[in-house]
Amino acid sequence: MEKATKTRYWVLFIVCILYFITYVDRVNISVAAPLIMKEFNISKVELGVVFAAFSWAYSIFQIPVGMLGDKYGPHKVLTVLVVLWAAVDVMTGLAWSFTSLIVIRFLFGICESGAFPTATRAFSHWIPATERGFVQGLTHACSRLGGAITPILMVGIMSQFGWRPAFYFGGAIALAWAIIWFIWYRNKPEELQAKWGGINQAEIDLIYQGQVKKKVAQKLPFRTLIKSKNLWCLCLAYICYNYTLWIFLTWLPTYLVDARGFAIMTMGIFASLPLFAGTIGDTLGGWLSDKIWKHTKNGKIARRGVAMAGFLIAAFCMIPGAMTDSQYLSVFLLACALFGLEMTVGVFWATCLDIGHDYAGTVSATMNSIGAIGSAMTPLIFGFIVQRTGSWVYPFVLASGILIIGTFLWTKINPEVSLIEELELLDSSDLNKKEV
Repeated sequence: MEKATKTRYWVLFIVCILYFITYVDRVNISVAAPLIMKEFNISKVELGVVFAAFSWAYSIFQIPVGMLGDKYGPHKVLTVLVVLWAAVDVMTGLAWSFTSLIVIRFLFGICESGAFPTATRAFSHWIPATERGFVQGLTHACSRLGGAITPILMVGIMSQFGWRPAFYFGGAIALAWAIIWFIWYRNKPEELQAKWGGINQAEIDLIYQGQVKKKVAQKLPFRTLIKSKNLWCLCLAYICYNYTLWIFLTWLPTYLVDARGFAIMTMGIFASLPLFAGTIGDTLGGWLSDKIWKHTKNGKIARRGVAMAGFLIAAFCMIPGAMTDSQYLSVFLLACALFGLEMTVGVFWATCLDIGHDYAGTVSATMNSIGAIGSAMTPLIFGFIVQRTGSWVYPFVLASGILIIGTFLWTKINPEVSLIEELELLDSSDLNKKEV
């Protein structure tokens, strides 16, 4: 019997690099924030507006751009998106005022909005179902690794050249990735086999094993999105996840400087530690979820159990992390919190594949779009609470409460029922009502 090749792992490797770059380009502004606040003389609330501009655009454009990924394929759509965001990242380094920062970060949010949904769409044709939790955990681990390295990298560049050249660097590496992706990647294994070779039929059969073939040109009805209990609970839980994550992605460097007394250079190192812990959580959560699914043959236990455990770890580590008097213990507990939080991310995105199949781009875009409401709220609410109360503890208490709500929502999510299957159940229910 022919042994399957490993070409799918090259696709995974390239997508991991993309995820790494997304967070380098996303987190760099939070590291530069103390210097940007000083240069443009902006308050904490105004800084929150700059952070939120990205998130609002990211949320608004998730679904339409995700649909473009489903329609035109990841090959074309990701190439265009990454080229555009490389240009906008360079523009961030050319900002001249508070208003220009808002506009540029909004444009950046538009460009990055389709990256994760479209990459997820790529995996629907490249990754077998039994590897998806690990793959989604690994890709998001790479994104958090990018976020973890960014403070160290940014501080080094800023100390030598100022904060603006750091954004030029981010744009350059994004452009390099887009060129490689456009030249090598193809939307389906068969297409890459025809273009470059290197993949055999055994691997193609392995990838498609257990996947249900859909009717050609079948569209995902809008009523599925608005009636699906699965998708609504997934989206609301993702709001809880994003709300908490964006505390770490936006306010952590400023928190360490203003609340914990770290110098700028030292902050770069300690701001990286929670994100490094997050990379471990990303990989472990996805791997553990897949392992449980293979062992129990029960998707609900595999996905729900890991996600709920991760949320609870995060919720119960953040409050003591914010309240302790020790700056080092604070960083350690916040790292534990982000570790737990990131255990859930591979599960979230694997569930999009579980219930979405050929519509994984639309499903993941919907989850990411609605979930981005949380990331859009965090910068504003966090900055407002700190400025009005003078306390850095209350925002973390609020985030812990939100994660408890997210834990409950996961009890309602069933990854074993696809949207199309759920639609058929809904249609049957509607028919029964009519017969009565």
